[in-house]
Amino acid sequence: MKTPFEQAVRYITRWEGVYSGDPADNGNWTGGKRGAGQLVGSQYGVTPAAIAGLRGIPVGSVTVETIRSITLEEAAKLALENYYLRPRLDMLPWNAVTASIMDFGWGAGPVQAIKLLQRMLDTADDGIMGPATAGAFRGLVTTQGVHFVAGAWWTIRDSFYELIIGKNPSNAKFEKGWDNRSRYFTPGDGEGWWAWFHA
Repeated sequence: MKTPFEQAVRYITRWEGVYSGDPADNGNWTGGKRGAGQLVGSQYGVTPAAIAGLRGIPVGSVTVETIRSITLEEAAKLALENYYLRPRLDMLPWNAVTASIMDFGWGAGPVQAIKLLQRMLDTADDGIMGPATAGAFRGLVTTQGVHFVAGAWWTIRDSFYELIIGKNPSNAKFEKGWDNRSRYFTPGDGEGWWAWFHA
């Protein structure tokens, strides 16, 4: 089974690409939302705020050149720290579903990832990982198996995307990519991630 760091490298290289300067993407602006601050882009999915935090520089000083200098190793370290360790996903058993939860947190934020997991588990959805959430997840995996839980997680993850498109129809342009990404983490996907993860 691959480690969380190896998983971070894999999903970054598969899904994030290198440089993106799309002005419609909130993460490409130094102010964290469309039209706020400067449009400098992101690289490997790393936003101006994230690289500023990692390198200890003011976010206002981040330039396009700063973004283009981000390495894959830096991006994976950020993923491990911000989307696995800090939100305490390490309280969950490390398996293919936890890897997908980590990936979802990269795009939607770790609090939203935990809330979605809690809704799937029918526990209090406060967005905080604690013993109750971790215990419910562990119990579900033990009784139903990882394949079943992966299917349940995929279903609720897709429902989330449909919800945000319903609230903001301009997000529909991202729907195909979001759907492909959530399906990628399921046992039946044709791209082979499931086999790679368990090798």
